[in-house]
Amino acid sequence: MKKIHAASTLISSAVALFGGMSLAQAADSTTAAGAAVQTVLNRSIGYVMISENRAIYETHDGKTECPQGYNDGPREQFKLRNPDEAKRTVMNTRLSFESEVWHPATTPDPLPYHYIQGNTGEGLNLDGKVGPNDLSSPLGEKGIDNQMYRAIGCTRNFRADGETSILTPQWRSRARYNTFMIELTDVDSLANDDDVTVTTYRGLDKLIADATGNSYLPGGTQTADMTWGKKFIQTFKGQIKDGVLTTEAKDLWMPTASVYDPRDGGPDTLYRAMRFKLNVAARSADGYMGGYADIESWYYASHNTRDALHQSYGGTSGPSMYRALMKLADYAPDKNGVNTAISSALNVRFTQVFVRHPDAQVAKAPALSTSTSAADNRE
Repeated sequence: MKKIHAASTLISSAVALFGGMSLAQAADSTTAAGAAVQTVLNRSIGYVMISENRAIYETHDGKTECPQGYNDGPREQFKLRNPDEAKRTVMNTRLSFESEVWHPATTPDPLPYHYIQGNTGEGLNLDGKVGPNDLSSPLGEKGIDNQMYRAIGCTRNFRADGETSILTPQWRSRARYNTFMIELTDVDSLANDDDVTVTTYRGLDKLIADATGNSYLPGGTQTADMTWGKKFIQTFKGQIKDGVLTTEAKDLWMPTASVYDPRDGGPDTLYRAMRFKLNVAARSADGYMGGYADIESWYYASHNTRDALHQSYGGTSGPSMYRALMKLADYAPDKNGVNTAISSALNVRFTQVFVRHPDAQVAKAPALSTSTSAADNRE
C-alpha cells in the first residue's frame, strides 16, 4: 500500500509540475526535479535545431480545411494533361513537365488546384494587424499571417503523413551542411528578461543522437561557422516573458541546400522579416519561427533535387504549387509591384548545446632556421 501511495503522490506531483508547461519546459523539469541543471553559463545559452516543419493545421481527416480533397501530383496530372495516349511523346510529356518544374510560369493553372478553406491556422502575426485574409490560431489568437499554409496545406506531401514532413526534420539533424543553431546572450534569466540578444549560426559539428537515433541529446558542442557560414549569421534583439522568447524581425538566410547533401545543388532559403517565438528552457526550446519566405529560393530549395518521380511521393506538382505561391504572395513587391515573398511559419524544436567560437587568429607554422641542415629537416 505504501508503494501505491508513493506512486500516486509522484503522479500528482508530476501533473502539478507539468501543468501549463510547453514540451520544452516539461522535459527540462524532469531533469530539474532530480538534479541541478546549469541553465545559463556566462549569461549565454545555445540551442541547435533538431526539427523543422511547415506550420500546417490539420483536422483528423482533412475534410474541414480541404473539403475538395488533396491536390493531384505529377502522376494524376499526367493523365489530365495528356488524355490521348496516341499523341503522347517524350517531348510533350516528360520533358514538358520537367521544364515547367525548373522554369515555372505564373499564368493561370490549367489544372484544378485546392487551397486551404476556413480561417484556422498556425503561425505568428507578422504585420501586427488583423486583416481579412488572416487566420486565427486553434487557441483563438487572431491576425495569424501564414499564406503559405493556404497554398500548400492541401498537398499531402506537407501534411503530417507526407514524405516531406517525415524527412524535413532530418534536413537539420542529419545533413551536416544544414545544421542551424542560435545563441542567446546577455541572459539573466530564462524565465523573464527584457533584453537578450539572439544570434544565428550554421554549425559545424555532428549532433549527439540517443540510442534510437531518432532523437538528439542536450549538452553537446557546436562550432559556429565563421568562415563559410557568414551569410547565416544574424543578430536579433529580444525579450523573455514567462519563459517565452520573442524577437524583432530581420531578414535571415537559412542553410537548406539539400535534404541530404549540398552537392545536390539546392539553394539556401531566404526569409524576409523573420522572427522567433520560442519556449526556452535549460535543455531545449520549441515554438515558431515566422517570416516571409522568398518564393524563388524556397521553391528551388524544395524542387531542385526532386524531379517529377520524387514529387509524386506525396502528390506535389511543382508547377501548380509555384502558381499558388505567387498567387498568394503578400510581401516584398518587385519593381513591377509583384510580391515575391509569402508569409509562412515553421514549427521548430531545438536541443541545448555549448557554442564554440573559433579563434579568429589562424595558427602559423614556425619558420625553419636558416642554419638547420637538410638532415635535421628530415628528422
